[in-house]
Amino acid sequence: MVYEQLPWKDRFTEPTPQQLRRSLPESILDFFDRTRRHLRRLDGVDETVAWYGHCWCWSIEYRTDRSGEPLAVLIPSPHDLQLAMPLDRSFITTLPMKRMKRAIRDGLDLAQEPFDTRWGVWSIQQDSVVEDLTDLVDRKLKHLAEAC
Repeated sequence: MVYEQLPWKDRFTEPTPQQLRRSLPESILDFFDRTRRHLRRLDGVDETVAWYGHCWCWSIEYRTDRSGEPLAVLIPSPHDLQLAMPLDRSFITTLPMKRMKRAIRDGLDLAQEPFDTRWGVWSIQQDSVVEDLTDLVDRKLKHLAEAC
């Protein structure tokens, strides 16, 4: 019996984004492609693959020179495609919370007290979530540009 490790989990071999994509189920490929395409088109944002430990494994990181931390991280888990973003209070207070969908607000709540993290994390399992999250990334990038 040969044991084959998914590229997403093999911490000793850095995969390409295409290899990470191949490990995803057919049902979420469109969500992955649309989210990645949007993030790659953003001005001044670079895409790299980075190891994030046993929880997020190999993920696709998007960085801008406007911040020392990632703009966003696309987590290509075959069981739960996710997008994560480090968030600070100054950004969250600029958001129109009442107009945001519950799924987005719930992820934002994780990045605030009483929780002990600044990361918002969202599962990408529906078409509308892709649009809402790409809008949130655009807002964060604009916020970073205005803060500089």
